[in-house]
Amino acid sequence: MQRQHAYMLGGLCDALVSFLLDVAWSRPSEEVEGPSGPSYDLEGAFNDNLDSDYELVKIAGSIFEPSRILFTLDATQYEAALTEWRLANPAEGEQEAAA
Repeated sequence: MQRQHAYMLGGLCDALVSFLLDVAWSRPSEEVEGPSGPSYDLEGAFNDNLDSDYELVKIAGSIFEPSRILFTLDATQYEAALTEWRLANPAEGEQEAAA
C-alpha cells in the first residue's frame, strides 16, 4: 500500500513539473509583441491588493503570489478582476494609469 502511494506521489510530481515547464516554455519571447492586455508590472497596487486578499500558494517547496498565478494562468479573469477593482477604486486606478 505504501509503495502504491509513492508511485501516485511520483506521478503527481511528474505531472506538476510537466505543467510548470509547459507554462514556462509557452511564454512568448520578449521580441514578439504580446496581446494588448494589462501588464503585470504596471498593476502594482492591484497586485498588492489581490495578494493581500489571498494567501500565498505553496507547491512542493515553491511559493507563488496569487496575483501572478491569476495573471499567468487566467489572463481573462485577471483582467476582469482588475477592471472590477478599478471601478471600486477609481483614485488608485488613475494613479497607476498615470505612472
